[in-house]
Amino acid sequence: MGCCGCSDEPSSKVEPRTPENEGMPTRHSEQIFVTDRSCTDILALIVLIALVAGFGFLVNNAVQKGDIYRVINGYDNCANVCGRVNKANAAVTALGCQAMDYTKEKYLLMTLDVKNGVKNRTCVSNCTDHVIFLNRCLQMDMTKSTSSVIKNLGLDNFYKVCSYVFSKSRIQEASRDLTVAWVELVYLLLIALAISLAILIAFRYIVQWVIYIVLIGAILACIGGSAYLWFAWYKEKKGVEAHEIPEEDSSQEAYFIYAIILSTVTVITLLIVLVMRKRIALVMQLFREAGKAVYAMPVLLLQPIYTYLLIGFTVCAWVYCMLLIESAGNIYKNRKDHIHFKKDVLLIATRWYNLFFFFVTCEFLLGCQHIVVACAVARWFFTRDKKRLSLAVTRGFGYLVRYHLGTVAFGALVIGIVRLIRAIISFVQNRLKRYDNDLVKGILWCSQCCLWCFECALKFLTRNAYIETAIYGCNFCSGGRKAFQALTNNILRVAAINSVGDFVLFLGKVLVVTLTVVAGIYLVQKKEGLHHPWVPIALAGVFAFLVAHCFISIYEMVIDTIFICFCEDYAKNDGVGRPYFMSRGLMEFVENSKKALQNLDHQM
Repeated sequence: MGCCGCSDEPSSKVEPRTPENEGMPTRHSEQIFVTDRSCTDILALIVLIALVAGFGFLVNNAVQKGDIYRVINGYDNCANVCGRVNKANAAVTALGCQAMDYTKEKYLLMTLDVKNGVKNRTCVSNCTDHVIFLNRCLQMDMTKSTSSVIKNLGLDNFYKVCSYVFSKSRIQEASRDLTVAWVELVYLLLIALAISLAILIAFRYIVQWVIYIVLIGAILACIGGSAYLWFAWYKEKKGVEAHEIPEEDSSQEAYFIYAIILSTVTVITLLIVLVMRKRIALVMQLFREAGKAVYAMPVLLLQPIYTYLLIGFTVCAWVYCMLLIESAGNIYKNRKDHIHFKKDVLLIATRWYNLFFFFVTCEFLLGCQHIVVACAVARWFFTRDKKRLSLAVTRGFGYLVRYHLGTVAFGALVIGIVRLIRAIISFVQNRLKRYDNDLVKGILWCSQCCLWCFECALKFLTRNAYIETAIYGCNFCSGGRKAFQALTNNILRVAAINSVGDFVLFLGKVLVVTLTVVAGIYLVQKKEGLHHPWVPIALAGVFAFLVAHCFISIYEMVIDTIFICFCEDYAKNDGVGRPYFMSRGLMEFVENSKKALQNLDHQM
């Protein structure tokens, strides 16, 4: 297949209607979901494989020149790593230093020779009169100066809290608390799982009440907030006029601005609800259809678990490679006769290459999940007899591995390039902080903002392109073109789904976390022997968010897939000569719904 062309599969075209076949279903209405496929975007897959090979070469070079413990433990003036047995190195020996056994000297002490202006690095066994941080001995006066700066910034209370929380004794106590309360943590994890499943069931059966409650709550909150801000502004104004409140201490102007902003948001929200009231009914029906799909294919709920485990492993590997790259360098002796490690051009390029490869890998894993889910749901949608559906998720994974890895690689590379450009701009912004050039700062800030918006739009279009690829088996460019046409032709429906639907899903996550934390307060505070009950409760809240995100994110992808399938079904068929694949509930949202429903009743 070419990059921007789709295969000429028969199922992607609609036969011209003639009087002879006017009342007869055509074979094309029976096969929108393409099963006869070919490999897509092979060139992108080759590029990704070459990217992996290049990453292996660069990391191998960093392994030869680096030692991760140089960053973790630190090293002395002769490049001997603290806390380890250092092996003899010919390059170090040639510079007049010997390998040392620093097994007992675990900490790095850095002192400043004021007379010569030289920083000496020494490995020591203990940090006397110093603060230990990341295996380094920090001087007390440095800590005091930092405290004074924080106090001048008005962050002294925050600094006290951080000092209290992250002190060595508190960390040890928190670790013991987790050991004591591990059973309660397991219970809370199961509670979060049960609540998430209950919310998915509610989305299927009582979603109309959930959405009505959300919309009414949002409208009441906007109206109530606007009324409160206008009342606060009026009260401040009267206080200033009566000289009860000094004008310089008044918040009258701030309340006025906030009231105008929130009032504008309230009006926009009311207009959106009024304009999209019919589309909101479609959102409810899509939630019901998504519930049916998940009920028919419960294995879908396991897909995020595999994906996020792989992404977690990718994050750990990226951090390890980053530390390895930062520790690598060519040995040299500076003017003070101290040995350091200097990076060459290849190692600097490896640093950026590692970041780009991390972006691409994460997007590739997410894209694989999207393709598998989209293939399974699209097959379910375009199968008339749902009872004959079997192993839809497994077949979706087979389609991914056999045909569409190149398409996922294409999308991952495009998004990875955009994210790399954003990272480079952020690096330049940090470098230019020392210079007072408002014009350059403004240009970079605008560039960063535009790229962020472009990345969000690109991710949205890419996910829908994957859905079109799952349906038709076409490549990334064709899938993106088809997705763009489907979305622009149904722009108001898309707006309703992305506003109302996403907000409902977000509130579902909030509800899971809230109920889990409340249950944690009830369970954990009854546990004896805990020093800091909030530690396991906070950890349970994090776990609850991850569980809710896993389940609800897959639900979001199912809804998007069903919506695109609905758009394609409506575009390809007419409900009479070519029967729709969609359910009776979705047929109510097409223009010829009465004829389509009558034809469906006649067939039954």
